[in-house]
Amino acid sequence: MQYRLGEGPCVSAVAEGRTFRSGNLGGEPLWPRFGPRVGRLGVHSALSLPLRLVERTVGALNVYAHGRESFTDYDAQVGEAFAGPAAVSVANAQRLAEAERLIERLHHALSSRAEIDQAIGIVMSRSGGTSKEAFARLRELSQGRQLKLAEVARELVGDAVRRARARQSRDIADSSGETG
Repeated sequence: MQYRLGEGPCVSAVAEGRTFRSGNLGGEPLWPRFGPRVGRLGVHSALSLPLRLVERTVGALNVYAHGRESFTDYDAQVGEAFAGPAAVSVANAQRLAEAERLIERLHHALSSRAEIDQAIGIVMSRSGGTSKEAFARLRELSQGRQLKLAEVARELVGDAVRRARARQSRDIADSSGETG
């Protein structure tokens, strides 16, 4: 609800990089749209702590309660003590996720590059042309069919593999017929 409305203790904690505490969300002037809505749902207290690193805020740690005035200054201090290590954990998880996405993209790029190279070889063997000519032909096919180059290459390699297997099957059948 906070993200949809663009206001609330979590949004404020992230935006301002400081702790926000409210014991009466329904009457909270800081969040005139969010507060009354959650108050009607029976949520009256909130403690939102920014997860700060030196260079940025990576999120917020939020605690909600049904009772009014549920969080004290001491609760905020304890929460802030946990928020520092939590920020490091969140940042590490974000970096790990970014690294995993990068690895996946690189893996896909390497796989695509191998298929493109194989397709270039297939076109060269069929046409007798150079690798530059074969690549230009693949690019023309890609543009003409409005497909990515890697998709055209994948199809071409797949088709060549199917043809080779069919030839191999025919050769095996022909050779078994000769000996039988």
